[in-house]
Amino acid sequence: MTLLYALLATASGTAAALLSYLASPQQLWRAAGPWPARHRAWPTAACALVSLLAMLRLLAPLEAVFAWSVLLMFVWSLAPFLGAWRARVRSRGAA
Repeated sequence: MTLLYALLATASGTAAALLSYLASPQQLWRAAGPWPARHRAWPTAACALVSLLAMLRLLAPLEAVFAWSVLLMFVWSLAPFLGAWRARVRSRGAA
């Protein structure tokens, strides 16, 4: 059961950070622009809340919030680099 909570916390936290990045106007993953056009905060907030609640089931409250914030910050830091790489690959394919 602990492994299930750990996987849920990691997957939903990663999804929350990626959805947050995709909602940004400066994101480079989608050539069509930010996603979604409306109500972009709800899926992100739901995934982040699920991730935090799963972390709270695994760890003490202070440690859970710390681990959760580190996970989100790590994915938020990695997403722009992956977006730039994807935009570069996409521009090579168009040329």
